[in-house]
Amino acid sequence: MGKVPLVSDDILGPSEAFRHQMDYYSHSRDTPRMIEKLASLQPGMLACMHGSAWSGDGAGLLRSLGEALARQ
Repeated sequence: MGKVPLVSDDILGPSEAFRHQMDYYSHSRDTPRMIEKLASLQPGMLACMHGSAWSGDGAGLLRSLGEALARQ
């Protein structure tokens, strides 16, 4: 079965599971500010670098990502 081009299910959980193994996110002191700047745009769709695009509350998802990165 091929990849679905647009999904709306959880993408943060699997991304975080992989990040904990590889730690591939930016550790810039500007990362929280940039994530919030993106979240303030209230996106309804996020295009991931690899995999399906995601549809839903993009601001909420980005802020959840920011919170997860801050816990590290």
